[in-house]
Amino acid sequence: MYKPLLFVSAFLAMGATAQAQWATQPISFANPVASPALIEAVSPTVVWTIGYDFTDEDSNLVAVSTNGGVSWSTSTVTGVDNTSEFVSSLAAISNTTAWVTVVGNRADGRVMKTTDGGQTWVRQTTAAQFGSTTSYPSVVHFFNANDGVVLGDPVTDGGPFELYTTSNGGATWTAVAAPPVSSPREDTYDDAFAVVGNTIWCGTYQGRILRSTDKGLTWAAPVASGLTAVRSIAFRDALNGLAIFLAEDTGERELSRTTDGGLTWTRVNYTGTMPGFGIDNVPGTNQYVSTGLDLGDGIKGTAYTRDNGQTWVTVESTNNNLFVDFASPTAGWTGGINLTTGAGQGMRRFTSSVLGTKQATVEQLGYSVYPNPSADGRFEVRAQEARTGVLLRVSDALGREVVRRPWTGNGTAPVTLDLSQYQAGVYTLEISSAAGTAHQKLVVK
Repeated sequence: MYKPLLFVSAFLAMGATAQAQWATQPISFANPVASPALIEAVSPTVVWTIGYDFTDEDSNLVAVSTNGGVSWSTSTVTGVDNTSEFVSSLAAISNTTAWVTVVGNRADGRVMKTTDGGQTWVRQTTAAQFGSTTSYPSVVHFFNANDGVVLGDPVTDGGPFELYTTSNGGATWTAVAAPPVSSPREDTYDDAFAVVGNTIWCGTYQGRILRSTDKGLTWAAPVASGLTAVRSIAFRDALNGLAIFLAEDTGERELSRTTDGGLTWTRVNYTGTMPGFGIDNVPGTNQYVSTGLDLGDGIKGTAYTRDNGQTWVTVESTNNNLFVDFASPTAGWTGGINLTTGAGQGMRRFTSSVLGTKQATVEQLGYSVYPNPSADGRFEVRAQEARTGVLLRVSDALGREVVRRPWTGNGTAPVTLDLSQYQAGVYTLEISSAAGTAHQKLVVK
């Protein structure tokens, strides 16, 4: 087990300033010096956070906003002993329903759920689950209201990771039949995970990444990321992802990428400045954003990349930022901290328009179109992951809509677009869903 934010307290004498690319959104936590640490942006309007007091290590403070961070409702995760326990991961699906993992006192790790916006919390896992003195829950995620997964450290050194899934919203949890096996002294990294569709990737403190493509039911063997450890992961589609590690002792920022869905990873010798504490993809685009704080080398602030991490462009370099989560190109949040005092500076909402200048391609959102060009005017659209709530629209060269249809069937079966009755020429396909909107030129010969 490793608490990813503990090292922040070692750098509370560095100092911080405000910056105009982020708008400060104060949160009235019960502990006024708490910083928004773990962040779950459910949508551009609904945001959850867990507040940490880095001077005293409190971590059971909760805040949720339903208006994009303009105002916050605060509470606490009940029953957490801040002297010996802490909240290690956060998942949310709406403004009322969320889950956290709690690293317990000696042998009491657990998953807790709220259905009333954080006012009350109910324990879901049993005493036997995460009941060992050496097993701690570190990642919880829900793919929808029913299907979820929770991951923890191995019970025995070098043994399998402790993994459970649920299909009833966490009312009951079932042990994964064949969990991946750890290396000696390998623990999971708290809240270090990414999700695209039914696939989830999780990082370890030895720099390996675990992957499941079926909501946590089965797992591939962990693969090396090329990093010392995996602090944060982000994927922009089912194939392309980045993983980072920020070494608190040296300040070195490490970056690896994958282009095959996490089967293999390659270290990136990037150009520009990557803050390297937190990273997230920007939904609906090919972009990633990294945030960070000054570890004594002056590197902090916010930067983005549009070429899979090869080149980083600085947005601002004056803020000390914690983790980051984006719901859209114009709705992203990071926690602010004053490294002089250790006090939180509230939530920060992204205000720059720079991330809205790049449109996602169909491939980046996990779709493919074949054949293109088409000799008979028929195109087959496929999705790499099951999709719901997807709308397909085709317009002609004058912008007139000629086809409109929802994605039907089981969400993975291909959809055929029939333009055979229309003239040869260039048309535009628009695919819109919760993941974003993408456009593709269609050529009818």
